[in-house]
Amino acid sequence: MDQGLAALLGATVGVVGTVAASAISSGATRRQLEGQAKVEHSHWRRQLRREAYSAFLAPANEARTALKMAARALVGDAPDMAEADRQLRIGQDQLTLVQATWAGLAVEGPESVEQAAHSVHLGLHSMHTTLLAWRDSSGAPDRNVNFVERHAVEVTMVSERLSSFTSAARTALDDTDLPPSRPH
Repeated sequence: MDQGLAALLGATVGVVGTVAASAISSGATRRQLEGQAKVEHSHWRRQLRREAYSAFLAPANEARTALKMAARALVGDAPDMAEADRQLRIGQDQLTLVQATWAGLAVEGPESVEQAAHSVHLGLHSMHTTLLAWRDSSGAPDRNVNFVERHAVEVTMVSERLSSFTSAARTALDDTDLPPSRPH
């Protein structure tokens, strides 16, 4: 083989090697960038969910507190109707916020969190309805024993449902920490 041909062949192999190395490096860089983009997207989604879950939980807790305060105002021989009405209004306002933020949870998901939130909303609504009926029957000869008992059950139920929501939200947030890796 003559030296010119050997040099040309050597140069060709060098160029092919350089192009191949560049392609391999480019593919690795692209996979690294795609991985980074997935991690950033996952963190962004997690933050959106955290905000949606917190936006629901805050008014839900406020509604529960206001409704419990309304019940305290209704207890006894001389119920404080003005305080009960004030707390019922606060509870209703918070329930409106719960309903509005529940819509955001329906979009953010997952379904387990949305269902847990729906359960909290129904429990709070039931509490509110019971307290309205209790208020409207104030002064009943049986001292509203049925409403007192029903409210006590609903307080426990709402507390359990809030715990379930918090647990479902925490699980959903943990599941969005890192995206599943795909084989390349």
